[in-house]
Amino acid sequence: MEFEKLANLFSKLETISDKTRKVQYIARFLKELKDQYKETLLLLQGTVFYPWEQKNLGIAEKGVIRAISIAYGIEKQKVEELFIKYGDLGIVAEKACEMRKQKPLLLKPLTVKDVYQTLRKIADIEGEGSQDKKIITFAKLLVNAKPKEAKYIVRLALEELRIGVGEGIIRDAIAIAFSVTPEAVEYAYSILLDFGEVVRIAKEQGEQGLWQVKLQVGRPFRVMLAIRARNVQEAFDIVGRPAMIEAKYDGFRLQIHKKGDQVWLWTRRLEDVTRQFPDVVNIVRNRVKANEIIFEAEAVGYDKKTNKFLPFQKISQRVKRKYDIEKMAKEIPVELHAFDIVYLEGEQLMKKPFKERRALLEKVIDEKEHEIQLSIGIIEKDDKKAYQFYQDCLNKGLEGVMFKNLNAPYQPGRRVGYMVKLKPTLETLDLVIVAAEWGEGKRSGWLTSFTVAALDKDTGNYLEVGEVGTGIKEKKERAEDITFEELTELLKPYIYKQEGKKVYVKPKIVVEVAYEEIQESPRYKSGFALRFPRIVRIRFDRSPKEIDTIDRIKQIYEMQRGGIHKQ
Repeated sequence: MEFEKLANLFSKLETISDKTRKVQYIARFLKELKDQYKETLLLLQGTVFYPWEQKNLGIAEKGVIRAISIAYGIEKQKVEELFIKYGDLGIVAEKACEMRKQKPLLLKPLTVKDVYQTLRKIADIEGEGSQDKKIITFAKLLVNAKPKEAKYIVRLALEELRIGVGEGIIRDAIAIAFSVTPEAVEYAYSILLDFGEVVRIAKEQGEQGLWQVKLQVGRPFRVMLAIRARNVQEAFDIVGRPAMIEAKYDGFRLQIHKKGDQVWLWTRRLEDVTRQFPDVVNIVRNRVKANEIIFEAEAVGYDKKTNKFLPFQKISQRVKRKYDIEKMAKEIPVELHAFDIVYLEGEQLMKKPFKERRALLEKVIDEKEHEIQLSIGIIEKDDKKAYQFYQDCLNKGLEGVMFKNLNAPYQPGRRVGYMVKLKPTLETLDLVIVAAEWGEGKRSGWLTSFTVAALDKDTGNYLEVGEVGTGIKEKKERAEDITFEELTELLKPYIYKQEGKKVYVKPKIVVEVAYEEIQESPRYKSGFALRFPRIVRIRFDRSPKEIDTIDRIKQIYEMQRGGIHKQ
């Protein structure tokens, strides 16, 4: 398929604000799609990488400016002037393409595959002189592009497509195009993480085919998520009685895949951390009695001297580590607490009830202290006994407890009432930082006030819900403390615009934010604002696509209004 067709779709979607119309346009487009499902659907999501690939093109705005200059024979200074004028390098590329004096005699039409493969090729260029090679390769792609194509190729390279299309809209479009339910599309995508493959299955096999997709060892999936409860009674009301009540550990949630001696480790945000945890790999090889298995566990750091658990911020240092890995493994040892299993020796287990999955997990885990153990848990129906177990967990320094429906299947990628968490803290939200302000006086040189946003899952846009400057320290006194300097250094690479003291940043850094209540507010596009927010911690284990949604914020607000939710 010619890329021009996809660029025309992008252009149309960019001008439409109504979600229903966006869904209809994409559905019609997908119905006519004959091939190149993988490439087309990834580009529609504004990327050329699958969620688990952890890759980028490695070309920043300066590199794109050079490429536009080379491709269209325009002075670099002129390109920069256009960027100042329009504030969008996609539009700059479109204008520069229209302005070029010498056009190719034979302009070969670009295909979707051409664009996809070239962008992936650029990402793979490494070594000495790699930046120049990337820019030249990108410039060659732009030479063959028409103005509108150039606009969206540049935006794709910068991962800023700006068409207001997220997973929710794509899910609904696939459902309409092939007469299947959105639930079936979402289920299949949560396992495959490939909308292109989901389209192919929906087209060829329909609803039944989507519900029958299978997990594959060595390929990550989206894990099941918990909802929150305020007290023991509410937790039981959601999951039913009796329930499995398990300790909630303050560590990194891992999905662990094993096939023979090969082991893969992925975090909740689908980051491959196999290399960072060689000790965990050895534990799985030696202590998990199965040839092929996919299970989940919490990796928790512990202090060898005191035998106590370490805070989450301490173990997060290991996830970020790219060197001295063996040394770090000795300094911050971890142990695994296994809590669920979804695949064993060729058998798909997601549709089995939790009590059966737990029994299978118990059979394959060869427990050893400070290596791997099953998560501590009890089966209980009594409020008082459940509350006592909860208090016992807190007294041991654990984060809280999880209530689990004994008869529930595993629902990948969704917050459903099969699993509930109970913690003794204020309500918190996982949000992404989208803007900040430079400090003054003794805080000059640091970003000090942070604008946080929630995700509109339909459009993929991030809508602001408040500003937060508390919960952050000037000096680090404990391992779990967050400092202004730390946040500033994390955000600096993502600054893309500055207006006075205010800077705008790409939505990359996720923080957990506590608050007193949610209020309606005309100040933000979301229509809501957090009252008395404070940052609790940086969520290195969360991706921007995993943060709390506007729907979640609306839900909490409605609960407050009904007197159900009180802090």
